[in-house]
Amino acid sequence: MSIALTIFGVTILLIVGGFVYMTAAVNADADRQDSVNAAPPVGEDPATFLRALHGGAGQPVCAGNQVDLFQNGDEIFPAMIAAIRAARETVHFSTYVYWAGAIPDAFAALFCETARRGVMVRVVIDSEGADPMNPALVTQMREAGCQVGIFREARWYSWTRYNHRTHRRLLIVDGCVGFTGGVGIADEWAGYAQSPANWRDTHARITGPAVASLQAAFADNWNHCTDDLLLNARDYPPLEPAGAMQVTVVTSTPSNGSSGAQRTMAACIAGASRTLHITNAYFVPTPAFIRNLCRASERGVDVQVIVPGPHIDMRVVRWASEHIWPRLLESGVAIHEFQPTMIHCKTLVVDGQVSLVGSINFDPRSFALNSEAAIVVADAALAAEMERVFAGDLARSRRVTLDEVRSRGVLARVRNAVCYWLRAQF
Repeated sequence: MSIALTIFGVTILLIVGGFVYMTAAVNADADRQDSVNAAPPVGEDPATFLRALHGGAGQPVCAGNQVDLFQNGDEIFPAMIAAIRAARETVHFSTYVYWAGAIPDAFAALFCETARRGVMVRVVIDSEGADPMNPALVTQMREAGCQVGIFREARWYSWTRYNHRTHRRLLIVDGCVGFTGGVGIADEWAGYAQSPANWRDTHARITGPAVASLQAAFADNWNHCTDDLLLNARDYPPLEPAGAMQVTVVTSTPSNGSSGAQRTMAACIAGASRTLHITNAYFVPTPAFIRNLCRASERGVDVQVIVPGPHIDMRVVRWASEHIWPRLLESGVAIHEFQPTMIHCKTLVVDGQVSLVGSINFDPRSFALNSEAAIVVADAALAAEMERVFAGDLARSRRVTLDEVRSRGVLARVRNAVCYWLRAQF
């Protein structure tokens, strides 16, 4: 019995030690960030800022695009469904969240219908994010002719990669119409954020040359799932200008050092000269980003952040976020809690000129572990629309005060500090 207990104790010690080591290592990796010493002010010339972003973050700038915004499921899902129904050659879809319910069933049925009429349908589903999904839907899609890839299922020979998920939300139809943003395939995204059961989110449709970069992001996910390279000419059609917007597509795949998501966010903060309006579902910035946000506020930038309020799907994330609120509030950063329902947006507007929409959260997982996708758009009209949406969300939010966070008890502060240390595991 003593030998068995010793073996059990050693095993537990190894497991706990491994977890502590992994958490510390991922936190350290996420906290690494390229220093942004002098970013071009966004407000002076957004086009110059995007070109600098291309050089610093490695994200190319594409001119001649049209970007249309959609708010909440009542706008987002019909636009996506219409694009799929209009497909003639290919439908490429990748998502992190694919749960169980009426909307997941409807999308699976639509993919099946589309494949049966001769369209090549490829679907990538993250094995972790889609854990609640009805497995019968995958069988149903495959039997209808869809090709379905499951991203990084748990395997004994690839466990070291399991923690690296694909968090991208991508839909590319015929290689010429793309969608990205924060929406998941679940009933929680239905409606118009009218109740706690209906989440708040933003998604974007892109047409024009920038769609090729979204297609490349999907090809990356598909290659990881299947080992197949998408090199068919029909997957990369000539893309004519569809508008006048300049777009940078962020396709972040963390490896060594800081990721594209990290560098892009850092550049947007550094380039802000007047306003920085952030809406983020999981706002747990690393120490480097806390410093950058504080510096922006201290140099006179109006930094406003909207986070989930009483309705949040991961309470531990809220506690981790609360740990860093005192430092931000002391520097003048304004934090607002969205009241009606869970707010799942991942958006940012800089100086009323440059907008970001995508899947990137302000947390170590997005910066150091997950594959992410987003668009950065230099267009005053689109930024004005984003600002109107931000103002509407702000009106339904409650501002957090420094007095209330300072008044929290010792136990709450310890809990929040522990959760913040565990931030890379959420």
